[in-house]
Amino acid sequence: MLPILLPFVIAMAKKESAASDIVARRGLYYQAFGIYEGVAGFYDYGPVGLRIRRKLEAQWRNIFVNRTGALEIETSLIVPEIVLKASGHIDTFTDPITACETCKTPYRADKLLEAHYEKKGMTKELDSVKKMGIEHMDRALREAGIKCEKCGNKLGKVEKFNLLFKTQVGPYGGSSSYLRPETTQGIYVDFPYLFKTQGMKLPCAVAQVGPAFRNEISPRQQLVRVREFTQMEYEMFIDPAEEPEELFGYGMDEVLKTKINFIRSDGGEKEEMLSLRELLEEGNIPNRHFAFLLYLEEKLLNAIGMDRKAYRFRELVKEELPHYSRGNVDLEIRTGYGYIEVAGNAYRTDWDLSQHAKTSGNDLSVINGEKRLVPHVVEASMGSGRLMFALLENSCVEDAERGWNWLRLDGSVAPYRYAVFPLQKDEKLIAKAKEIYRLMVEKDVDCYYSETASIGKRYARADEVGIRSCITVDYTTLEDDTVTVRDRDTTKQVRKKFVDIL
Repeated sequence: MLPILLPFVIAMAKKESAASDIVARRGLYYQAFGIYEGVAGFYDYGPVGLRIRRKLEAQWRNIFVNRTGALEIETSLIVPEIVLKASGHIDTFTDPITACETCKTPYRADKLLEAHYEKKGMTKELDSVKKMGIEHMDRALREAGIKCEKCGNKLGKVEKFNLLFKTQVGPYGGSSSYLRPETTQGIYVDFPYLFKTQGMKLPCAVAQVGPAFRNEISPRQQLVRVREFTQMEYEMFIDPAEEPEELFGYGMDEVLKTKINFIRSDGGEKEEMLSLRELLEEGNIPNRHFAFLLYLEEKLLNAIGMDRKAYRFRELVKEELPHYSRGNVDLEIRTGYGYIEVAGNAYRTDWDLSQHAKTSGNDLSVINGEKRLVPHVVEASMGSGRLMFALLENSCVEDAERGWNWLRLDGSVAPYRYAVFPLQKDEKLIAKAKEIYRLMVEKDVDCYYSETASIGKRYARADEVGIRSCITVDYTTLEDDTVTVRDRDTTKQVRKKFVDIL
């Protein structure tokens, strides 16, 4: 590791959780541009972290795209200003900002208040932050006596700050455009073309996985609040008059009897295990299509091995709803920073398509059966970085007996299925181990090879990053092609024929 990166790594290890210690020492991800002291809100993924994140994205694709027959597309990262004017981002995509009057350090005003109230145990006030307007927030900061965290001086007036990254397309100024703040708008503007060329009919879904950019005021908490991130977005286009008995091959009776851990908008922090049918009948979720999104998210978390006690679904209160929404439910997962939003589910009605139709002058309605309509949209938007962060936090085992902490990752998202090690640095053992590694790779088995350090240290490194099984090649292997297979969770070792593993 480059010496210049050490202060960042050491800071993470000291200040954060056991999982973050593993992240720092094994380079799962790290602050970008580290040799230049880094830039807040941007992270690079190391080889292990990237494999875990991509496997999470593959699980999402399997459940949201493959199993529902959704169309996956890839749209431009640069968005013309007119598109974001139509979507409302130019006027409303803001966060409340305040800055120190002395050192000019910027802060998100709502996050300062939430941290203050949480520290003081002021639950009622903490809940009220979501409902505050700019003037109320400014007054609350003064009343709470909150000062600059960096120098302790007075904070300035709370204002709205637009989170868009602006750029220019073309020479000599060109036309104003922006890095996309979400992957959604590309899906909406492409929808009429997709509907026509792909033989679609309602209900139908379009998905996209890719980067999005938001100029966060004060990025922090590692992958939780960043300026560049990967979104996994699923947009279902529907006829709002229809309440289907099945969706994409899933029977709705089966879907609706699924129980999830839920917080109602009028329930404070009370968590209840409720069926999707109950939530639908009592008006906490707007329609069956929306219920289906929550069902898929429940399936995803189960597939990646997330502890069911670690997450919940929360209905947003009226004051939290985006301007386009007729109902929102966030998926939140418990971490060392408390519960963080990992996915947002929204009933966007026909707002987006209608706005783009109005602004572009194009008719975005479609024919469904015998009627023409502008489809409504239900959306599931998830950040793969946040999901990865939450998974690592909830998979970390603090193991004093073993002598090192390690990740109990499900096989579906572990970076490798096997690690192959020669017992020691002997040319014959190394040659045999490399032969076994090559055969496994040719069989498309996720595999990692190492011959550096003692066998005990290699076991520890494999445990730390969540590799489930280690294959050790020793002198007996040279005689009978058996290997020792060590289990990550139990540390037990068994002797097996190598061919039985393939």
